[in-house]
Amino acid sequence: MVIPSLLYYARSIALMREVAERLGCLPSGAGLGEQVWSKRSDIRRRLDLLAEDEKFEAMGERSLQQVLWQDDECWSREFTAVSGHSVTWLFTQGPVPPFLSAWRDGQTAWPFGGQPFPREFLYTTDPLLRLRALLPDWPAPDYDRERVHLDALEQLESGLILARADRYDLLAQVLRAQGDPLLDRVRPAFEESVRDQSVSALRSALIPERRERNFLFQAYAAPVDPEPDDPAFAVDWDAVRAAAQRDDDELRRHGPTVVGHPLCPPDVRRYAAENWRDGFVWARLLSDRDTGLALLRELPMKSDLSLAVPFGYVGAGGVTVQDVLELAHPADFILRDAAELPGIRRYDPRQCVITKHDTRGAGLLCKGITELADRYLGEDADAWTNGCRLLRDPDFSGSVVDLFQAALSQGPQASYATSSRPTRCAASREAGNASRSRTPR
Repeated sequence: MVIPSLLYYARSIALMREVAERLGCLPSGAGLGEQVWSKRSDIRRRLDLLAEDEKFEAMGERSLQQVLWQDDECWSREFTAVSGHSVTWLFTQGPVPPFLSAWRDGQTAWPFGGQPFPREFLYTTDPLLRLRALLPDWPAPDYDRERVHLDALEQLESGLILARADRYDLLAQVLRAQGDPLLDRVRPAFEESVRDQSVSALRSALIPERRERNFLFQAYAAPVDPEPDDPAFAVDWDAVRAAAQRDDDELRRHGPTVVGHPLCPPDVRRYAAENWRDGFVWARLLSDRDTGLALLRELPMKSDLSLAVPFGYVGAGGVTVQDVLELAHPADFILRDAAELPGIRRYDPRQCVITKHDTRGAGLLCKGITELADRYLGEDADAWTNGCRLLRDPDFSGSVVDLFQAALSQGPQASYATSSRPTRCAASREAGNASRSRTPR
């Protein structure tokens, strides 16, 4: 008999063995199988690695703050490992350190001399940062790295932001820059924009580039002359719905682009969640917290989709571990998915490389499940037994939190009962239904 998925999260080996014997998974006194030991060790190792990662992230953030704000740490700036994400974060969080302000305003060279120019500056709306993305960083003292080369779309988007900010002086500076940073195909649009003091040339040049690069813009942009650099450009969603209903291969292939559009309607997102079992589609859906909460509450998980894999790609504003454990159901799918037990399809066979993001989601869920198990069940063999029996009950459809609450509420007298008692089935259904009727926090 298969060991229930919940037991893999128990801290005590003795507890695992006792509950397994109670459930009839082991003859009395028998040892746990090698696969159980191996998987339990894998979960513990993941939790340890995740704790180390969190510790180093906290240390890195403290170190970066010291380098940025303390003058006596100035000597170490050029040796500091700085990511584009961390620098971009600084420009959106409030006051910018004086030495970075001076670089942004073109008064000093790039202060992190040993680090490459962050591409994340391409996604800021700050005109001066866009200018720095357009200008070459060389030649400069002690800096022999070539600048980040922008493609035509990126150069035109940057130029359009400068023009809309009425900074034609900065556009002219780009045209005069040493090193000829502009591509030949975009230079005429820059020249015309500066000459006419107008955005129209850059805007017109950007439209064909956007159509070439963005499937949704190319195929479904509404015929109302959409803004070419606006992420929320107008889309003919009725045409998208019609293509989805006829199962258009190209639309399905670009599912993440479709659901990632800021104005994608809820019904299209729900259709994608139910029919396009693509991890990157679900990563986009879960990254929008309101959408993610609604889907987790309303849609039962299935074995043909891993929730842990897309969860590893969810951004800071998306659903949290607690959201998943409170709302995603049934619990057994979540427990098995987080532990990477058999029975859940996790990776597309065409995906050759498994990244850290692919496995990080499972680690985060394992951590949340383990903490909840410690809090609710502890070393109470009766509660663990109740929980394992609920998982076997076909009438139980609740979340992981529902499972722990129901297991604890039944008390020790339920631990030796048969799994067919109607009172327990009714309690499990009530727990699952109560969870999914909760309003978003």
